[in-house]
Amino acid sequence: MTLFNTRQPIWIILLCSLILVLVYYILSPFIRSYGVKDVVVHKGTGTYVLDHPDGMVNGTLAWSQHGQDRYIDKFLHGKRNGFFVEIGGYDGEEYSNTLFLEKERGWTGLLVEANPYMYQIMLKKNRKCYMANACISNSEPYMTLIIAGALTSVQETLTDDQRRRLKNVKKYSKSDHWLHAGEKITVQCFSLQSLLKEIGQRRVDYFSLDVEGAEMMILNSIDWEELDIDVLTIETQDRRDQILKFMKKVGYKWIRKLNRDDIFKKK
Repeated sequence: MTLFNTRQPIWIILLCSLILVLVYYILSPFIRSYGVKDVVVHKGTGTYVLDHPDGMVNGTLAWSQHGQDRYIDKFLHGKRNGFFVEIGGYDGEEYSNTLFLEKERGWTGLLVEANPYMYQIMLKKNRKCYMANACISNSEPYMTLIIAGALTSVQETLTDDQRRRLKNVKKYSKSDHWLHAGEKITVQCFSLQSLLKEIGQRRVDYFSLDVEGAEMMILNSIDWEELDIDVLTIETQDRRDQILKFMKKVGYKWIRKLNRDDIFKKK
């Protein structure tokens, strides 16, 4: 039995084909979202259980890897009670670009960490901000992560350099942060818009993006008209030219390079 009778007029065949295509596009969002859970955002208590309560170097009150937290604080003139988003939140303390702003300037915000093992460590830090275990996408319901501590990467965006580094992850696995190194897991994705909508926020004073090569994918997924993002630090090492061009296109001025990051300000 065939779907179309070859003796039928060609216009009937074309009409039926068009109807099938329209039905597919109407139903595909529902088909793709089958089994996708609702957004889950946790709110911290703000009691703080930190390994380094005075900063990664005692007394510095700085937790960033390359001084991003202090630079942003100075750039924003010590702004108080702002709102941040940090995608690539890691454990919520080590390498954090937002912990200083939260503890010392009264900010709150949203930490997003795709690695579920690191996310459980993050929750135990008891920060006062919102937290979500997710990857960021507005098109894919799920993505595959290769677990590797601070080098955890989205399989779909791996560069050749990342593949070389991931071959050596086992040598770091003595630390709790490197447990499950080499494991591949599937993580649910949400758009940044949907996560912020969940907590009733569209204004972001500072946005930190460090996701081991998936930066461009996330930047492309953001609705820059819907969200009002002021200042960003983006790790640009792998795709710097592409990211610089993109940020200019969406209305941002380049400020400076800070080690592996570039800093941008909305025009």
